[in-house]
Amino acid sequence: MRRALLATSLSITFVALQALAQEKPPKPEPPYPGSETEPTESIQPELNLQPQTKSRPNESQQVEVEGEIVEGNKFRGTRKIKHPGAKQGLFRITSKGEYLYKTEPSPQKNAIAVRIGPYTPTFLTSTGTGNTFEEIYGSASPIIVLADYEWKLFSGFGKMGLRAGTGFYFANGNGRFGNGQPASEGYTLFMLPNSVSAVLYLQFWDRQPLIPYAEGGIDAYVFNEYRDDGRPPFGRFGGSLAGHAAGGVLIPLNIFDRLGMIRMDQEYGINNVYFSAEYRIVEYLAGAFDFSASFFTGGVLVEF
Repeated sequence: MRRALLATSLSITFVALQALAQEKPPKPEPPYPGSETEPTESIQPELNLQPQTKSRPNESQQVEVEGEIVEGNKFRGTRKIKHPGAKQGLFRITSKGEYLYKTEPSPQKNAIAVRIGPYTPTFLTSTGTGNTFEEIYGSASPIIVLADYEWKLFSGFGKMGLRAGTGFYFANGNGRFGNGQPASEGYTLFMLPNSVSAVLYLQFWDRQPLIPYAEGGIDAYVFNEYRDDGRPPFGRFGGSLAGHAAGGVLIPLNIFDRLGMIRMDQEYGINNVYFSAEYRIVEYLAGAFDFSASFFTGGVLVEF
């Protein structure tokens, strides 16, 4: 009896094991290996949240190209290269490794001009003796210094500005008697050439190599003539009105050193620096003294 029951239980166990072996195992659920996902899903790799440092790409790496820039020095040779920094305004890498970026120029509102040149008021005469300027102060032309401050009015057909100027002028000589004979007294003439004028620049693009200009205005000459014997104690004062017309040309320095001018604008707000050459005509208008003359001057003009 016992043997029959044991055989029966073994038979049932064997049949159950065969049935289990024929069944398919259940599908595992994520995140167990071998799990399946829906077609629209994707398993993302774990993100690395630690900061990364950028290294300079080697020759085998691909560099994103955004545009061309100039590398080197124009006096020692330059070449155009591809560089991703061109998108941010990089336009040149100097031979010293400096990275130069394009920037907007600072506003241009004013200018200062200083010019010097030989000046002889040929028609200036003494009211007492009638002696001319050359008879008292000689034929050599002393140097006159002119300085102007300029306000920019507009730019369109060229550029126009309003100037207020002054300067100084010295001359030394010896007095003369009424008959023209030299006297022993020494004379010193000190004069201030004050002026108000308008100026027009024929400039139509930024890097124009030569900029012609014309100027016209009113002058007020104020002077003091002093004798070395102190008679009268403070010398003799006088003044006269005149008008002037001038024409000249400006040569911008940025055609020689563009990068230097960009640095000056970025650091000091100086837009441009020019060399100037000018011919000026002064004509007498009113007063007891005639400072009429024509002369050349040269100097510097700074825009800011």
